[in-house]
Amino acid sequence: MIKTTLAALALAVATAAGAQDIKARIGTSLPDSHPQTLGARKFAELADKKSKGRIRIAVFSNAQLGSDQQMQAALRGGTQEFTVPSTATLANLVKEFGVIGLPFSFASEQQADAVLDGPFGQSLLARLPEKDLVGLAFWENGFRNITNSRRPIARAEDVVGLKLRTMQNSLYIDLFNGLGANAVPMAVNELFTALETRAVDGQENPYTVVYTQKFYDVQKYLSTTGHAYDALVLVVSKKFWDRLAPADRALLQQAAAEATVYQRQTSRALNASLRAELVKQGMQINDVPDAERARMRERLAPVIAKYQAVVGEDTAQAFFGAIANAAR
Repeated sequence: MIKTTLAALALAVATAAGAQDIKARIGTSLPDSHPQTLGARKFAELADKKSKGRIRIAVFSNAQLGSDQQMQAALRGGTQEFTVPSTATLANLVKEFGVIGLPFSFASEQQADAVLDGPFGQSLLARLPEKDLVGLAFWENGFRNITNSRRPIARAEDVVGLKLRTMQNSLYIDLFNGLGANAVPMAVNELFTALETRAVDGQENPYTVVYTQKFYDVQKYLSTTGHAYDALVLVVSKKFWDRLAPADRALLQQAAAEATVYQRQTSRALNASLRAELVKQGMQINDVPDAERARMRERLAPVIAKYQAVVGEDTAQAFFGAIANAAR
């Protein structure tokens, strides 16, 4: 459960005499209609409301400020204040974040909430300041499914030979190469053109990304592999954060906590409803049997073992222990 114990402190001190006006920018890589950007707008709205107009955060969607990796670099350099990258791209800075994307780990969104909002998730956020970032909350992108323009994926073997775009993350590259596909890493804002020109056959993302990026215009098949859960992190530049008064940090932490509840609810509601919309747009959707998903996981055993070692066995064991506790 998201802790809101800072609410009283934030309300009590946010209007302290002499507080400065603050302007900041938050960048997202996905369109205005995606839960990543909807969450960013809610966060900005809450910051404005709680500060009585003193803290203004402008939202720049759809990679206007660059890719996830470019925006992370801007935050670290102090030239941008907020962004919401995937944990997969954060793993390029802090390797331990890569554990979240280990294939077929989470059974449900609620299980993911319990792990990420609990001590394990907070231990990951605590690693960000050494990379000049501060993590405020975990948000959600959702369970990832494969789309492509060549064939439905009904069996593990159907992935073999497909040229699939992946995030710019070594785990996802090895994951799809491990299933026999040809993984092609690229930023999401470059993906539509790559699909349209058949530079790649397909990609993998939650329903929300497939819909808001209009991949249904250039992809025929969607198969519910649900191979990985993708979390986002609301992060802030440490250089910016360190300049804020304690009262303003508390206010923004409270805004982040409230925006998290909204963002997750919005993400889940959309993922639940968009399947039918994608069918209306002409996509053929097939459910991958649990037995085939289990076979995929078996094939990925060497990849899972490799990345348990990459993130560290202590981190991996703590992660799987937190999942087991959340399942009780």
